[in-house]
Amino acid sequence: MEILNTRRSIRKYTDRPVEDELLVQMLEAAMNAPTARNLQEWKFIVIKNKELQAKIAEALPNTHMSAHAGACIVVLGDKTIQPKDEYIYVDCGAAIENLLLEAHSLGLGCCWCAVGPNEDRIAPLRDLLNIDGHLVPVANIAVGWPNEEKEANHRYDEQKVSWIKE
Repeated sequence: MEILNTRRSIRKYTDRPVEDELLVQMLEAAMNAPTARNLQEWKFIVIKNKELQAKIAEALPNTHMSAHAGACIVVLGDKTIQPKDEYIYVDCGAAIENLLLEAHSLGLGCCWCAVGPNEDRIAPLRDLLNIDGHLVPVANIAVGWPNEEKEANHRYDEQKVSWIKE
């Protein structure tokens, strides 16, 4: 529970580079997430190019932190494997959560920025990264060594829970 309660969206990063080995660990965690019918339709683009990261930050709303992150990871769903967008978003969401939790456990900070289903976000990212039409950009995740601290979350709200018993 500590990892779940203390993971927060981090938008400020130090200049320290993020090692490839740590990014691979995050991707391994992502790929251990469950998917509908176990199709594992996710794909990932890891970007460690500051010029391209700055272009992503310019092209997508609310992604300014991408320009200063140690890396960005774009999460995509492959429609040739899973034709239903609804499942792509759920499956990629599970992968993203695993990735975020692993990053936090490694001492890294991340910020999950939604891309799809907003076509006004999908199109510029598709153009910037030359993404094929059968791939659906779901999210851009900024990753880096945190340069800010945030308090733990405790979001349990009994008002949002219904119980059905015997």
